[in-house]
Amino acid sequence: MKSLALIAVLLAAACGSKSSSSTTPTGGGDGSAVAAPLPDVPFDSLNHDQKIQFMKEKVVPTMGPLFKEHDPQEFAEFGCVTCHGEGAKEGKFHMPNDKLPKLFGPSMDKHKKEDIEWMGKVIKPTMAKILQEPEYSEQVPDGFGCLHCHEQEK
Repeated sequence: MKSLALIAVLLAAACGSKSSSSTTPTGGGDGSAVAAPLPDVPFDSLNHDQKIQFMKEKVVPTMGPLFKEHDPQEFAEFGCVTCHGEGAKEGKFHMPNDKLPKLFGPSMDKHKKEDIEWMGKVIKPTMAKILQEPEYSEQVPDGFGCLHCHEQEK
């Protein structure tokens, strides 16, 4: 459960709502809808429906296999709820997710070292790249990092 929480935080930023109106219909007349191509801009520049589409098209297909490879049993069912929690079922995608493990406090040592390393070396840089954001570092304190998904332990 601890590693699920760590992972869920990072993915939270990548999921959209359950709304089926996230596609833009195009001509066809057969009732089918095709999503308009997403603009090539950072995630924060997208509107709500585009963010949902982005999560479905870019985040879940990229991050799902990484989580499943890390722990096939824990992440067998990978989707919006993995990172955003149960609220995702109701269209609530607030991040950071307070249900994910808290980080950078007295209980940091309770997390598995391999999970922390995996999040830092695989998940964080991959999400930063997908979101077109710089990765957090001492030189880039506003970059995408752990606390975009996880809350800091108090």
